[in-house]
Amino acid sequence: MDLHLKDKVVLVSGGSRGIGKAICMAFAEEGAKVAVGYARNSDLADAVAADIKAKCGTDAIAVGGDFSKEDDVVAVFDNVESELGPMDVVVNNAAYCPTGTITSFTREEWDYTFAVNVTGVFVACREFVKRQLDRGDQGTIVNIGSQAAFQGSKSGHLPYDSSKGALSSFTIALARELAPKGINVNCVAPGMVLTEMVAEKWEAKKDEYLTRIPMQRIADPMEIARVTVFLASDAASYMTGTTVNVSGGMLMR
Repeated sequence: MDLHLKDKVVLVSGGSRGIGKAICMAFAEEGAKVAVGYARNSDLADAVAADIKAKCGTDAIAVGGDFSKEDDVVAVFDNVESELGPMDVVVNNAAYCPTGTITSFTREEWDYTFAVNVTGVFVACREFVKRQLDRGDQGTIVNIGSQAAFQGSKSGHLPYDSSKGALSSFTIALARELAPKGINVNCVAPGMVLTEMVAEKWEAKKDEYLTRIPMQRIADPMEIARVTVFLASDAASYMTGTTVNVSGGMLMR
């Protein structure tokens, strides 16, 4: 199936590692031009961009910006347009996830989590929509949420879980607003995914985690990436306002 993503310009925030890196590679495999977003580690993002060019033969750049800062988000859009051209797809993947209990979290941790996971997504979507409408273009937004948005988590991620719940509601509201304008907005809700951030914890508590996953295994990042690419493609042209469960059965809804 031709997903008609060749030469499309795609921005993936938080694209230097984990799920974001897999999403970047999956788009590149379809021939898209990819902007690898990062907040701090330019070396990792540069390596992903270089890997894309070497393996897929398509254009890729690393673009830095802290999604908790409005000016940074706007600058990211300006830089991508300057280097690759107007964007066709935005994947809001960047996220912050502190660990603790409600009595241990500070107001600053709570606010920063929402600044990255919700407000940063709002600013990115606003910039994308404004530019698309000014050009008379359509486009696609895919937000990366979490199954924890719907059932919480046992490992102490209250601010993160709450922010992902807000992201799912945001997706619905924005999709309804933009549907007449030809801009589709969807969300992916992963379960446990084997990334650098969870590998050590997974190995230490694998048996415990497996009891929560009906499919009895953890996801590979590329399994999340492929669903993301599908939602950004022509194959999902009649889908908007949807949160797709990719959790191995942890979330069944």
